[in-house]
Amino acid sequence: MLQFDDESRTKLFISPYIAEMVIRSNAKHFTHDAIVACFDPYMYAFDGSYQNVTQVYLLVLFKNHWTLYVYDLHNKRIQLLDSRLGRKKSCMSGIQQKLAKVVLLLVADKKEMVVVDLNMYCFVMPDIPCQPNDNDCGVFIMKFMDNWSNGGLSKSIDVAKIKKYRLKLLGRLLLSSHNAHRHRFMAV
Repeated sequence: MLQFDDESRTKLFISPYIAEMVIRSNAKHFTHDAIVACFDPYMYAFDGSYQNVTQVYLLVLFKNHWTLYVYDLHNKRIQLLDSRLGRKKSCMSGIQQKLAKVVLLLVADKKEMVVVDLNMYCFVMPDIPCQPNDNDCGVFIMKFMDNWSNGGLSKSIDVAKIKKYRLKLLGRLLLSSHNAHRHRFMAV
């Protein structure tokens, strides 16, 4: 897993594969035990204490477009970061509710806490930079993961520097200690 700069380990990243499985399933009928049994094996390894987790990040690929959900456990917010222009919603769709149910149950299980009531959370779509085309959503989502903090971006995203961001992200991915093929690039 690509770990972003989060020394305090307050951010938990959940595999996009879990989102894909939820979207394709009828997860609204899952019980707590069924959700844990089905999805827990696909959770990324986490090298911190789950008790310290205050934000859960879930990448979702739907209809060839990446979005990022940030579940803010402390402030009880579900933030949808969607870089596509003109995408504003005020409430969650059925699929988004299923995703939230699964994520919050998995997190409650990991944190060994009482299951959280989804109705206690508010859904928001913060104002964020928009991608200038139909193919930069992945770069924007990576930048959002890296720079999202307390409901906003800790650093601005310059749309004119997208190519530069792509190259920097490529370098981080290739040279990451989590890359099983890193040695191939280090030998060059």
